[in-house]
Amino acid sequence: MRMKLLPGILVVAIAVVVAGFAPQEKPEARGERQFSFQQDSARFARMHAEVEQKLAEVRKSIEGREDKPATEVFKNLKIFKEAKAGQIPGIMGAWSNALGTSCQHCHVVDQWAKDDKPEKQIARDMSSMLHQINSTLAGIKNLDSKHPRISCWTCHHSSIKPPPPPWARRFQRKKD
Repeated sequence: MRMKLLPGILVVAIAVVVAGFAPQEKPEARGERQFSFQQDSARFARMHAEVEQKLAEVRKSIEGREDKPATEVFKNLKIFKEAKAGQIPGIMGAWSNALGTSCQHCHVVDQWAKDDKPEKQIARDMSSMLHQINSTLAGIKNLDSKHPRISCWTCHHSSIKPPPPPWARRFQRKKD
């Protein structure tokens, strides 16, 4: 019986080895940006420093009012109405990291209440979507209810537009 399986196993093993040595299409050829750890980590470090500076300014501006309801301290707050004012800078910092962007992507910097950018409403809508998904996850049978949460990071992975999953790339149409 083992001798009959041996030729089939050898064929599969050879196919795997040959596939491993086959020329691979480079990410640039697929229309993807090549990741550069040095460039990207430097960009993220600059962006993180900028975001932290703005968050420090916001924290200083609300000093002494951190425990008040966020709606009493911040203008035009449409989500996080139950949050305390001191929680808002941390939430915004987490969103910035999850999307790999700075404050100015969604906000007119230093005029935080303005709704001039459509990205701000998109962020509100995405937050609402996450709340809906997470509130229904508690009803999934046999799911560990301690950690069934998804977040911005679940899809975005520090990218404004969520990247396609690796397996989906082979189904994407090539650009002319």
